Amino acid sequence: MTLDDCVPKNKFDLAAVSKAREVGFPGINSVLPDLLDWVQDANWPVAADVADLLSNSGKEIVPHIGSIFSTDDREWKFWTIELIVKRLAPAVRKALWADLRQLVREPTPEDKSCDVDLVAEEALSL
Repeated sequence: MTLDDCVPKNKFDLAAVSKAREVGFPGINSVLPDLLDWVQDANWPVAADVADLLSNSGKEIVPHIGSIFSTDDREWKFWTIELIVKRLAPAVRKALWADLRQLVREPTPEDKSCDVDLVAEEALSL
């Protein structure tokens, strides 16, 4: 098995998520960006399982989530915060504090339209 086997090939590939769980952290750290792609839409069957897995990661996920916050993809930001950031260990979530504050204090009109600022504020209050 390779790490590519741990990344879903389509939105129904729950077997890949199971393989990623078997490998665990830090073994799957190099494919974190690829796994984060699968939480862009919470309606995808793999989204919840991927989010559950990634919410147990450590600080190695912080720069990858920061990269998502730098995109224009408001839904990806929303679901990343809602499904992963809110469930991260407090110490890991704290490492995202500055990024979350930025989303609350200076949301783009697009982010506001998808409630990114509100979900970021909720994450800050945990």
